[in-house]
Formats: sequence, C-alpha cells, structure tokens
Amino acid sequence: MNVADTLGDLTGQLAGLYTQRGPTVTNDLDVDAALHGRSAVLALTRELLFWGTRLREGSRPTLVDAETKPAHGLAWHLARHPIPEATRSPMEVAALAAPGSAAERWESVATQATLAQTQWDATPSSRPMGAAVKTVVADATVLALSVSHLDQRLATTAAASGRLDVAEALTSQAVHGLRISAEATLRHLAKAELPAWRAEVPLRRPRLEVLPMRSPADVPRGLARLMSLLDAGTTVDPRHLHLVVRGQERIATALSRDCTALWRTTADPAVFDAGRRLTELRLSLQQAGPALRKDIGTIEPTDARPLLQVNECLRALTFSLPQTLREARQRAELVADQASTLLYSVEAVGSCVRAQVTGRRWLAAHWNDDETHQSWHRVDRLDHSRIGPLLALGETALDLLTRPAALAAMSAPQPAVTQSASRSHALA
Repeated sequence: MNVADTLGDLTGQLAGLYTQRGPTVTNDLDVDAALHGRSAVLALTRELLFWGTRLREGSRPTLVDAETKPAHGLAWHLARHPIPEATRSPMEVAALAAPGSAAERWESVATQATLAQTQWDATPSSRPMGAAVKTVVADATVLALSVSHLDQRLATTAAASGRLDVAEALTSQAVHGLRISAEATLRHLAKAELPAWRAEVPLRRPRLEVLPMRSPADVPRGLARLMSLLDAGTTVDPRHLHLVVRGQERIATALSRDCTALWRTTADPAVFDAGRRLTELRLSLQQAGPALRKDIGTIEPTDARPLLQVNECLRALTFSLPQTLREARQRAELVADQASTLLYSVEAVGSCVRAQVTGRRWLAAHWNDDETHQSWHRVDRLDHSRIGPLLALGETALDLLTRPAALAAMSAPQPAVTQSASRSHALA
C-alpha cells in the first residue's frame, strides 16, 4: 500500500466524473455530495502543494516566482480558493444517495481523498526526496485542475437548485485564478522528466501477547502463537532461539511418546504418520540446536516472547488431559493437531533466522589463528556456518509438512497386536 497508488485511484475517479455522459450533479443532494468531495480533494491538494513547495501559509509569491516557480502561485490560489459548505452531513448524503448515483460517486471521491491524506500523514519518513518531490507537486496540480474543471458543472446545477451562494462562490474570480495557475504549473513541470514515487504506508502490527496454557489441548494454539511471534519481524536473541529449539525438541519427544502409546492401542495410520514425522523432526532439532549455543549474540533490544511461549507449551504438556479428550479417537486427533502445529512453528524458526540475518541484527565471534583474540562481526551471509543448520531445519520442517502420509493407502486399521510388533520401532 502506498500513497501514489491511492492518489492515482482518486485521479481516476475525478476523471470518470468529468468524462461521464450525463451531468455530474443533477439535484440539491448531488450538490452537497459534490461539496463534500470537493472539500476533501482541495484539503489534500493544499497539504501536498505546501509540502512540495516549502511555502508557509500566507506567503505571497512574487512576479519572478510566477515565471520560475508557478507552483508557488498555485499554492497561494489554493489557500484562497472558495470552499462552500454543504447543508447535509456526509452521513445524511450516504443515507439518501441511490446506488450508482452522482451523489454516491462524489462521496466515494471524498472517502478516497480522506484515505490519501491519512496515508500521507502516516508516512513522514518514506516521503519522496529530490526530483521526485516535483512529481508529488504535479500529481497535486492535476487534482487542483480536475476540481477546477468540475466546478463549472457544479455551479450550473447549484444555481438551478436554488443554491445561489454555492453558484456565486464557484463563479468568482478566485476559481479562474486557480485554473490558470494550475495550467501554468503543469506546463512548467512538463519540461523535465518526472521520476516515480511511492511513499509506502506502514502496516500496523498488533502486539501479540504470550498465551497462557492450561492443558495439552491448548498446545496447538500456543504453538500457532509461537509461529506468529517468530514471524513478527522483531529481534530475537540467538541464545533465546537456541532455547526455543531445545523446547521444540522436548515437545517433539513428548508427542512422539504419545504417538507410540496411541499406535499400540489404536493402530491408526494417522497416528503412525504423526509419530514418524515427529521422530525425524526430533533428530533434526538435535542436530541444529548447537549452532546457537555460544559465540553468537546481538546488541539490539530483543523480544523474549517466543521463549516465554515455548515454555508455556512445555508446561501445558505436564498437565492431564480434560475428561472430554481422554477417548482414543479424540487423543489421536489432538496429537495429529499438535504435531502439525509443531512443524509449522519449527518452519518459522528458519524464516525468523533469515529475517535476523537479512536485517543484520546478529553478531558472531571470530578468533584469530592462535585463539588469543576475539572480535565480533555482523552476520550478513545466509551461508554462515551458524546459520546454515537453522535454515536447513526450517526446510526439513516444511518437507515434513508437505510429505505424503506413509500409510495413506491403508483403508482400515489392522489388529493392534499384529501392528505393534512390526512397526512400533519406527516411533522409538
């Protein structure tokens, strides 16, 4: 999402109003809706122009500025442009406007202009610099010229509807001054090539709190929150992430034991498949865990919520199951859910590590040849010896998530006695 695209949509709506075959306003309701849209567009245009020209409110351009800086004259005319007030509020117009009517289209213009101004106010750090500032001025000039052209039709309908104050304001000398200065500004800006601009709008990310766990049935929800915390983009201490991986290993071990016990009593293919994946995941976690054990850290403020969340999940596994989940079938469904969410949370470890390296947030220790001096350097390569095992861990979890079930062809479970002797070793 960026301001330039929103402004483009707004310009398209104004162009659609100007080029439509029928009149853009036909009655008193349309006049009020047009006044709402017109006011919102002019407020946005003024803000963009005064930002782009660095003018202060009340400053009057000189004769020299009229030739070399026509945008200054446009900003001055905009500050004095008449803005008649509507007799109905936007809510009243929205309630009375028929679908597809001119009133509805003008209210949509007002909404789009307000959205663009809100986005612009939210992006002070990503606004364009250098030559792209002229592009913003050009876009604002197009908006001013669009309003100026639509004012003619609005004044005609306002006079026919008995709104003489609106008609008089929109036929005053100030209206003509706006159009002349806007046309002069566009001619001046057209002499040079204008670069594109964006001004990205930052997305608000709600703070995800650590979810308290009260039973093993809460573990899937807790692991899903762990995945979200790892994907949140904040700095995670490598030592914390090492403990998170160790915690995931302990969870995989506990769930693997549950699968072994359930497989011996139910011979459910889904339970066997979950246990097989958990066993392979546990081995991968054991191999990747030591990568973050020592000589790696960060000096940036870190987020301890992932570590706290994995501890909550471990604590939940020590509780007893609720009475409603003690049947074998319900336990099998729960352990399959626990296994899949654990795999997703391990895959998130790989994406978290990638984000830390890309953002240059981690430091790794380097020793000289005789190991007498230690220095710290930013970890900025994904092929670093400490980073590779963790990325491979995420790829392993993703592979286990997408791998077909080993016993998918089994249509019905066989007796538990014959199954346990031949396949229980796979879940050890």
